[in-house]
Amino acid sequence: MAHEGLVVGDAARLQDLLRQSATFRRCVFDDADLSDLYAEELRLEECSLARANLFNFACDDLAATGCQMRNARLDKADIQEAWLADCDLTGALLRDARLNLARITNCDLSLCNLDGANLFSAELSGSRFRSVDFSHARMDGASIDGADFSMAALRHKRFAGRKLKGVNFTEADLTGSDFSKAEFEGCRLTGASVSNETRFDGADLRGALISGAGLATARLRGAVMSPEQANTLLFERFGIVVAEQGRDGPSL
Repeated sequence: MAHEGLVVGDAARLQDLLRQSATFRRCVFDDADLSDLYAEELRLEECSLARANLFNFACDDLAATGCQMRNARLDKADIQEAWLADCDLTGALLRDARLNLARITNCDLSLCNLDGANLFSAELSGSRFRSVDFSHARMDGASIDGADFSMAALRHKRFAGRKLKGVNFTEADLTGSDFSKAEFEGCRLTGASVSNETRFDGADLRGALISGAGLATARLRGAVMSPEQANTLLFERFGIVVAEQGRDGPSL
């Protein structure tokens, strides 16, 4: 039988409750100290864990749905293969967290600290990572369809050969990232930052908005674009301004 509507403030209390049931519904863990806790199984449904301290927390089978976890501390948490759905983790600390093979769907992780986190082969589809720095996070093989990386730092990340659907890279830092032979569908690169190390060689960019991305700086050998995109790139590269001719012809 699930625990419902309880207030839990520390690891000892939670351990006692886990002996009865691993499922918690609409329970409150706000500001709770759950550091160094190990749980074989934990099910959280519409619970609140705002500012909860889960430092070095470990769980073999974690599932959280519809939970509020703003500013929670999950540094060094070992929650591989966890399932997080429709959760708000805005501003959470996830430094060195092990999230490989986790499913993180339709969650908000904007402004999170993911320094050193392991997201290898994680499912990130539909989640928001606005202004998150992934520079020192591992995300090889992560599924990112429909994810929002606007204003995020994705420096030197590899997306080569992948089909990217509905991904928002607006104003993201893509310095040195590799999109070689990637295919874009319904994506945004508007205002993204690139460098001469950023690669789009052989990429199909026809399904991406590229305005203001300065892609002329990047490597584009063999990239496929629409005529409109090519014109945009040319105009932005040389600062060309196109003005319509007046009805009576050009002024002399």
